[in-house]
Amino acid sequence: MTSVEMSLARLEEALNRAVARRLVAVNVAQEVVIPRKVRKAERSAKAVVQPWNVGEVHAFVRAVEDDRLYGPLLLSLMILRPAEICGMRWADVDLGRAALAVSNTRTLMGNRTVVEKDTKSLAAEGQLPLPDLVREALTCFRDMQVAEKTRG
Repeated sequence: MTSVEMSLARLEEALNRAVARRLVAVNVAQEVVIPRKVRKAERSAKAVVQPWNVGEVHAFVRAVEDDRLYGPLLLSLMILRPAEICGMRWADVDLGRAALAVSNTRTLMGNRTVVEKDTKSLAAEGQLPLPDLVREALTCFRDMQVAEKTRG
């Protein structure tokens, strides 16, 4: 989906909500059609983003190793989307088996409303192995959270 298509989809969604709340009579965005030529031009102009090389990954790990969110930040190096990391619960993480399940997403809408929902696709749901570094960091993070709750 191109950025123009994404913008139109967001506008349509917002206007659908406005129609449901009777703030507007009709969703005019439903009638908008993006010309194929424009969609193709945007796709061909899109820059290819290269993944990090091994040195860049190591630099990132070193840069965040003292951060409170070290464990969750390491999850970002795996194949997870940010919303999937934010939607994760400890029930999804099996530190003993060094695995995690992705089943939920969590996003912030309008800087006020937290929206939780199922993953983007069924393919996203499944068990992922946790590398030792990530498992150890998540163990420390969980222990830190328990200690924080105890101090309360």
